[in-house]
Amino acid sequence: MLRDIADDKVAGVLITDTRMQRIHHPYDGGADVFLATSEERDRVRDRHADWLSRHPSGL
Repeated sequence: MLRDIADDKVAGVLITDTRMQRIHHPYDGGADVFLATSEERDRVRDRHADWLSRHPSGL
């Protein structure tokens, strides 16, 4: 499924935990991740800083 998303064959996929507190939205060229708390967001951001865009606006 992730390969099809990366190849732009499939779109609009959301992957969630069972309580829908964490959402992963992969798309051609990247992914958005929505987490339950700002603290969890900051931990994931810091752990995966090399994955983030270097563009000044963060895009």
